[in-house]
Amino acid sequence: MCGFLGWFSSNARPRDEAARAHASHVLSAMSHRGPDDASEAGGDGWWLGFRRLAILDLSPAGRQPMSFGGGRYTLAFNGEIYNFAQLKAKLPAQDFQSSGDTAVLGAMLAQRPVNEVLTQLRGMFAFAWWDAQERSLVVARDHFGIKPLYYALRGGELFLGSELRSVARLAQLPVTLSKRALAQYFRWGAVQAPDTIVDGVECLPTGHLIRWSNGKLKIERWFTPTWPDRSEWNADRKDVRQTVLDSVEAHLVSDVPVGVFLSGGLDSSLMAACMRHLGQSDVQAFSIGYEENAGVPDETDVAERTAKHLGCRFVRERLTADSLYGKLDGYLGSLDQPTGDALNTYLVSQLAAQHVKVTLSGLGADEWFAGYNYHRLLKLARLSPFSHVALGRVTGAGARFVEALLPQRVKGHKAWKALLYASGGAGQTPAEVQAQGRTILSHASVASLLGIVNHEAHRCTEDIPLRQSLISDLDHRAPDSWLNQLLLLETETYLANTLLRDNDCTSMAHSLELRVPLVDSDIFTLAGRVAPGDKLGLSTGKKILREAFRDLLPEWINHDTQKKTFTLPLMKWMRTPPWKSRILDTLKNPRAVDAQAARRLTDRYFADTTDSKAAWHLSQPVWMLFVLEEWAARNGVG
Repeated sequence: MCGFLGWFSSNARPRDEAARAHASHVLSAMSHRGPDDASEAGGDGWWLGFRRLAILDLSPAGRQPMSFGGGRYTLAFNGEIYNFAQLKAKLPAQDFQSSGDTAVLGAMLAQRPVNEVLTQLRGMFAFAWWDAQERSLVVARDHFGIKPLYYALRGGELFLGSELRSVARLAQLPVTLSKRALAQYFRWGAVQAPDTIVDGVECLPTGHLIRWSNGKLKIERWFTPTWPDRSEWNADRKDVRQTVLDSVEAHLVSDVPVGVFLSGGLDSSLMAACMRHLGQSDVQAFSIGYEENAGVPDETDVAERTAKHLGCRFVRERLTADSLYGKLDGYLGSLDQPTGDALNTYLVSQLAAQHVKVTLSGLGADEWFAGYNYHRLLKLARLSPFSHVALGRVTGAGARFVEALLPQRVKGHKAWKALLYASGGAGQTPAEVQAQGRTILSHASVASLLGIVNHEAHRCTEDIPLRQSLISDLDHRAPDSWLNQLLLLETETYLANTLLRDNDCTSMAHSLELRVPLVDSDIFTLAGRVAPGDKLGLSTGKKILREAFRDLLPEWINHDTQKKTFTLPLMKWMRTPPWKSRILDTLKNPRAVDAQAARRLTDRYFADTTDSKAAWHLSQPVWMLFVLEEWAARNGVG
């Protein structure tokens, strides 16, 4: 794995030996499994530890924490700065202690204000920068939250690190579940920053930094995702092609081989095609499928065909209900926080880690170029007469009433979903529609599970300061486009708090560095200049990506305009005897939720026979209950 831990006290006193030993023990016990390349630095009232996954400068010179300015400054940095060579060339001539990006970042921070440095960084990062002379600390997180950063305040002490559970252990906090976070988990499938599942530990939001001195902590936003108005919608296919190729090329910088995740869809195929086009001669592509009739499509045959077309070496693993069951304990033990997602990334990362240390993923295309099916449904719905807000409120309420009476196999059908959106049942504003598209359980169901009233469930899940600030500022941050407003909501919620967070956790569980070239500051700027109509049509999303790379992609990828989602067949496999027995046993006496409410959800799922994707809203709450209770048991929740 790769990550850091830190402790800082407002009192300039040495930590006693027992405290230092405790910090070293927590560092070595960080839950991610990987090479035990750990090192520490410290002094009066501070300590930093780092566990390294060597990607750049494999020599001992690349170890961290790294000191600068004759020992005045200490840097612990998790991530990669892809433009470090260009930044290094602009610095005054000097002897760099390492050939990697950490040395360049430290040299910049020693010479310039942190905000000036941050705006020049292209990459994924979370770092801690300690000034021993001023006894001050700066902690920063990247633009979009690719790398995690957690912290806790206890008295006059600040604890921080790359892993929530390790921060809680370092601070010696009891693992008490936050009811507010639990409500968010069941509503959205993941806890929303700055909250975490553990009371007393917070997540630094994306594009934010911490300044800490004399026991006082101040949080600032250094990057705010904003897209321009229609006067700047001028990007064309050539712009898109060159910017994406530049980003992929930048993300290939490495002193070890780089592979790629490959499914049967556009995004991962685009990554593989760009790698080959850029001259990567030996690209290994990794994919997960199924050995039996799983109720969902197995895309690995298409992925293998694409790999052969592009000249990539293809590595596949096909799962069964039994083989996946055998991997459950490893997966559950790897989770830093409970999540309804991430199992697919854990599995393909486990496969890839047997061959490479770094892989690329096509994550991010859907969020910035409008690739989800509900985006198309919303575009279609806006042609409906019910898109008028006043009328849509009436017809939408009627549609939601009817939906409550329908069986799941009908509610999960595409035709009903289209009718729901067209009638206004999914909401009228971008915020309402995005909330509907990401909702797992209703406020009433959340309230029942947690033993609270509906109003409190609504407050816990909707009155999130970052979300409310974004909603109130949408007209400024994404003017002239309901679609861009929807995509910014996706960026700061689903992308940051579910996809990127879970991808980092589950890939690092196998000491695999996962890179996302489409979640890049240059790509974000580009996406803002692409006209909404060039992103989303009535029949397909990501239009301009398809057009810009038509010659590099095989015809079967170009012709298939439907969104591909890698769905594990849990809706079917959880009904097999070993799965069902374990789930019911785990949920028999739950620690975190009301037992009767949990039983109603499990009974509803096991009584149904639907085993296709239409059953997802039946199986997903049960899966989330199971994951939560397993996490609670493993982490000492009473």
